Amino acid sequence: MFFNFLIQLCLLWNLSNSNFYLQDKLTESGSMNVDDQIQITIRIGQGGYQDSRSPIGKLGGGQIAVDFKPEVFPLALSFSSEYYTNSACPSHNYEIAGLFVMNALYSRRILNFNRINLFAGCGLGWIEVPKGEDFPDQYEYGFAYDLEAGVNVKAFWKIGFYGIYKYIYAYEEKHNITVIDFNQHAILLGISLNFTL
Repeated sequence: MFFNFLIQLCLLWNLSNSNFYLQDKLTESGSMNVDDQIQITIRIGQGGYQDSRSPIGKLGGGQIAVDFKPEVFPLALSFSSEYYTNSACPSHNYEIAGLFVMNALYSRRILNFNRINLFAGCGLGWIEVPKGEDFPDQYEYGFAYDLEAGVNVKAFWKIGFYGIYKYIYAYEEKHNITVIDFNQHAILLGISLNFTL
């Protein structure tokens, strides 16, 4: 899992470097207007939540998210991919093998201080849950809803740190049997890469 994290970080580094080169060229040519710029934030974090269905009473999770926000408008569009499991190969129906969410976030800097940004909003997504140990490699699918609020702090250059609170809700029945049931409060902490396009 740590190796995958390093690969993602390297890919994000290359993406940001190519973007900074393009931004410099556009600024030099005078064809870039500050009001037309898009702020892009890439977030990679770890965390989890408590759940009595788990033998250890909790599940660990991870997230990779991309936020797009116009420079002059306080609303951001966020896309995230998450998981909450007890192992690398989830096999229980209280684990989330995949959660893909699109959020609308109200985003605002604190006191015009460019390094601290608060955000909050809600969204709709798609959830993937293992059927259980008796059904290896089989999943149940359904809709998920979430609320989230957090803070992103730019520490140096374009690198920052963020923390968010999330509320995740998903419920699905098939033939009067509950196959998806989540009503969770999660916390995630991680690093962010912040740049403009």
